[in-house]
Amino acid sequence: MTKREIIVAFFRDMLRPRTLEELIAKEMREAYISKMEAEKALEYATSVVEYNRNRIRRLEERLKDLHE
Repeated sequence: MTKREIIVAFFRDMLRPRTLEELIAKEMREAYISKMEAEKALEYATSVVEYNRNRIRRLEERLKDLHE
């Protein structure tokens, strides 16, 4: 194949209607990526909550020690 034929075949493939299987596979990939991003955000948020719980506990202890 010449370069021109390769380019024409590439654009022809890009412009052709997608099959139902291809559309489902694309949406499945997007769903997996979205799920992974949500899990990553949940892990981060959980660590922030735990960090602040420990911080509050530490500050409350120091405040209590100051009043004794």
